[in-house]
Amino acid sequence: MGRKQLFLTIILSNLFTIAIIAGSMLVLSRALAAPPAQVATGNLGFTSVSALAFTPLSSEARYRKDGSRQLLALDSQTRSFAANTNLFTAPLMLPDGTILTGMTMFGEDFDSQGEVRLRLKRCDHGQGRCISLAELTSSTNYATGQFETIKLGISNEVVNHNLYTYVLELELTALANSGLRSVRLDLIDRGGSGSAPGAAAEWSLSGSVFIFPVPNLGYSQVRACTNDLSHLDNSTHYPFLVVDGRTIQLASNSCVTEWGEDIEIRRRLNTGPSSGTYQVLR
Repeated sequence: MGRKQLFLTIILSNLFTIAIIAGSMLVLSRALAAPPAQVATGNLGFTSVSALAFTPLSSEARYRKDGSRQLLALDSQTRSFAANTNLFTAPLMLPDGTILTGMTMFGEDFDSQGEVRLRLKRCDHGQGRCISLAELTSSTNYATGQFETIKLGISNEVVNHNLYTYVLELELTALANSGLRSVRLDLIDRGGSGSAPGAAAEWSLSGSVFIFPVPNLGYSQVRACTNDLSHLDNSTHYPFLVVDGRTIQLASNSCVTEWGEDIEIRRRLNTGPSSGTYQVLR
């Protein structure tokens, strides 16, 4: 190998080594700059609700409360199909800002044809609308007596009494001295109600604008509302919320509340203008 070729080989080798080092430093710097995973922190704990705290939704419900067994059961030998006669509710009084993470149900079921079914519901203050956050059932697998369901995970629901009420709903169709004993909720107490929500601000999509990035800092709870959208041709032209890649369709004159890190309000191409308000709650 000539002197010139040797010199050229050394230069190319050095450049290759420098490129590898630079690339490694770039990858490392990006890794260090990546935001940490958002994990709910606080004091782990539990709260429980006795079956004796439930009340019937209908005055025609036939039931009994057994204090010695701590059991709420139907006082009937035949199943009733009348509206709401098998439904019972109990309110949940939890500190504002508490994070619900799981639910377990305890009871007795001797009836293979019926069941003990429990729902955790969140209801809007201003609208007659509730959604089910979690649902458990004794099912026929427990038709031999005492049962404890497997804990059902809840997707980090943050209690917000400013917007919602929370209630447990029991649907009892099991006979033969079957019923609910208690409900246990897993929660994280963050030691307070958190920071005060920010003021509501306006968003608008018109002209060539198709995306409105909600200016939240990090993992936040955002309430997005729409104005009247009746001027749009149909609901497929309505704007929608995108939360960390997940799409939530918006409706006219309504609000949705979601947790996320990357939150945007979008509309599809060739649709009319839309507007509304948003508020960073936490």
